[in-house]
Amino acid sequence: MFEMLRVEARKAAKILEGHDFARIYTHYDADGISAGAVISAALYRMGKAFHLSFLSGLNEKIDVDDDLIIFADMGSGYPDIISDIDADVVVVDHHFPVGRIEPKKEFAHINPHLAGIDGSYELSASGTAYVFAKELGDNTDLSSVALVGIIGDKQKISGGNAEIIGEGVKEGYIEQKEGLRMISGKIRDVLRLSLEPFLDFYSKEDELEEFLSQVGIDGEKEFDELSRDEERKLANGIVLRILKMNSYPGVVEDFTGMRFYLKAELIQNAVMMSEVVNATGRKAANAIGLAICLRDESFLDKGFELWREFTEGIHEEIERRRHEVQEGECIRYLVMENGTSTGPIASVFSRYLFADRPFIAVNIKKDGRVKVSARSNQKIAEKLDLAEIMRVAAEKVGGRGGGHVVAAGANISDDAVDDFIREVDRLCCSQLSS
Repeated sequence: MFEMLRVEARKAAKILEGHDFARIYTHYDADGISAGAVISAALYRMGKAFHLSFLSGLNEKIDVDDDLIIFADMGSGYPDIISDIDADVVVVDHHFPVGRIEPKKEFAHINPHLAGIDGSYELSASGTAYVFAKELGDNTDLSSVALVGIIGDKQKISGGNAEIIGEGVKEGYIEQKEGLRMISGKIRDVLRLSLEPFLDFYSKEDELEEFLSQVGIDGEKEFDELSRDEERKLANGIVLRILKMNSYPGVVEDFTGMRFYLKAELIQNAVMMSEVVNATGRKAANAIGLAICLRDESFLDKGFELWREFTEGIHEEIERRRHEVQEGECIRYLVMENGTSTGPIASVFSRYLFADRPFIAVNIKKDGRVKVSARSNQKIAEKLDLAEIMRVAAEKVGGRGGGHVVAAGANISDDAVDDFIREVDRLCCSQLSS
């Protein structure tokens, strides 16, 4: 499956041979952090020096003082910025390429979309980084780190992702068994804090206790210690609750089927590790997530602390904001001021609470910058491309946007919010009616 992708990865490896140092830029979510960790580990094993920084995106030109720049989980949608860089460049991305990149020097573009693989669903940035790392040396153990990003980006366990997991299983770095893909902890805490799946038990202790009684599970039992029979009972109860919430039915496939354990990592439950790494990025403590991915145990306790703070903050934000959701003609949207985070909130609202329309979360920061996250589901995505809508609508109001068909984002100014929402609604109506 990776034959065409490996051709470009080998080209990137050839470029790397001419350099002793690489400047790496990566995204700050679980996929970006794990992609950065995969590349960093591979370079370290080669004896290459590197400096890694985290970005929210390539919305502005960056100052380049180095001879080799590597972008992870970004770059494919910003041809103007990449083309302007006066250095050798390697892009390791899975977002749909937009426009034409005209490099000034040596250039390699490792992107599954350019190799006939669906980067929105079947190969994450961390998975793409893993393909690159395999061309740099014996790095099969990094398959478990790649899985962190695969889960973090809510991708399917199919295509390229399945091949990477298969390699990890074969070599003993990943263990898979039938069951629920959920976080670790006492059952009561797992159900209360879970965002994927979102079960709406936070601050609803009586409902939670009634649910536990109905499924016949001890809330103090550790999730990872459930028997297969107990797990089946729990799964049945969770699925029924989700269906009664009018969630998108396809979410069930995202947390049922197979559980993954990362045998070489500090956090063995793959979902738990993905959640912790993602939280460090969302809490602006990216280096802690990177260190955990690089197996530095000294950062583990802080990672868990940040995860709990972030997760409880998202649940509280959902409680506050669920009654502020507005309706356009074809979308639902939420406008916040200094909200906790747009992406996780948009994901929960679009998948579990308002699953019938595209959902747009807008967060206006104190400095006038506005972060937008747009989410839909696979059924809506059959007709609607959020990446294109975010790109076109943002450009119309002087911003930048892009992403994936089902999950995209934009950066605009605070004086453009109303015009942007109207344009997004218009574009969604146009695509959905075509």
